[in-house]
Amino acid sequence: MSNDTDLDFALQVAGAELADTPPAPDSPLGRLRLFAAANPDTTLDRGHIRQALAGTLGRKFGS
Repeated sequence: MSNDTDLDFALQVAGAELADTPPAPDSPLGRLRLFAAANPDTTLDRGHIRQALAGTLGRKFGS
């Protein structure tokens, strides 16, 4: 939880919470973070988000 009670309340109403740890590496956000760290010159776009959600981000097919 944060030190902002208004924010905490809003997140509780929305059914969410702020994490104080990094996301799991096998989660979509974790995959995006790992990909971005490994590819600092790449600008993430919707395609990257879709691939992260599908679990295919950074995978090479057909090789």
